[in-house]
Amino acid sequence: MASFQPIFGHCECGAVRFKVNQPSAEVYHCHCTRCRRLHGTLFATYAFMMREHIEIEQGEENLSTYRSPNARWHFCRTCGCHLFAESDRKPGVMWYKPAVLEQDAHPGHPKTSEKHIFVSSKSPLETISDDLPQYEGYAPADVSPTA
Repeated sequence: MASFQPIFGHCECGAVRFKVNQPSAEVYHCHCTRCRRLHGTLFATYAFMMREHIEIEQGEENLSTYRSPNARWHFCRTCGCHLFAESDRKPGVMWYKPAVLEQDAHPGHPKTSEKHIFVSSKSPLETISDDLPQYEGYAPADVSPTA
């Protein structure tokens, strides 16, 4: 396998730009009510990795944070684009939104680590039509990514 080349992402208006220096450990498609409401979508997709491998290259001062009971959600204060999430339960871990990667870059995760979570909260408007594993809640393994 070729070595991982850094990938880049940014918010809609370009005020916040970041670089990812390592492949993500996992990718989650979260169907919980909170993520659906927070993002205004039927589900939200997150790439999961250690915080130290994400560099905010521009506009860190333009990030605002919303604290929910389970996480801190970081978004651009200009365009409202959600970029990152962190949880007190998993210090040092960060989730980023792969949909904001430039040139539709792949987060680099192994295909076997991609999954649907909180499908018990899935909207009745949605039909999951892929063959990825589905979990009623978070996921049985719930393992932190490798450093």
